[in-house]
Amino acid sequence: MYTSNIYREHDIKAGPHNEINIQIGNSADPSNNHIEILEALSSFRNENIEIYAPLSYGDKEHAQSVIRVGKEIFGEKFKPLTKLMPLDQYLEFLEKVDIAIFNHRRQQAMGNTITLLGMGKKVYMRSDITPWSMFKNMGVKVYELSSLDLNPMDEAIFNLNRLVIRNNFSENNLVDQLNKIFEG
Repeated sequence: MYTSNIYREHDIKAGPHNEINIQIGNSADPSNNHIEILEALSSFRNENIEIYAPLSYGDKEHAQSVIRVGKEIFGEKFKPLTKLMPLDQYLEFLEKVDIAIFNHRRQQAMGNTITLLGMGKKVYMRSDITPWSMFKNMGVKVYELSSLDLNPMDEAIFNLNRLVIRNNFSENNLVDQLNKIFEG
């Protein structure tokens, strides 16, 4: 485990909002497969949604392609995030996310994923990557990309995910893991 993956209690300030806020990917790296996500979401373009794409680092040319396609499909509902934010500001952004979609074909974006799950957010990912199995084995409910919908997450799943993430990604667990490596 890394320090960026430690569960931290967040005083979630994001109140109710009218639109469904969707985060796609975590960077401008092409491995996020943004265009596939945008195409999968295109059937929801007439819904009350806003799509946020963190594109502040990575491949700038790819970022421009994502912005072009996002604006073509969703117009003003597509909100690219092109400037790095201080951590506190980024956490405030994550508090407003309702659904996060990670379409990586390998383990990636674990800091984002753990933080979002710890906030009780609905997270979609591929079922053929190791984080899917890890979360399933822990009892965390993650959602398969092939069953993408905009339905809110059940409150029982919300609470269970937060509890499991808090218990498994605590600072104490990190210290125990490091002790096993360096003393064991």
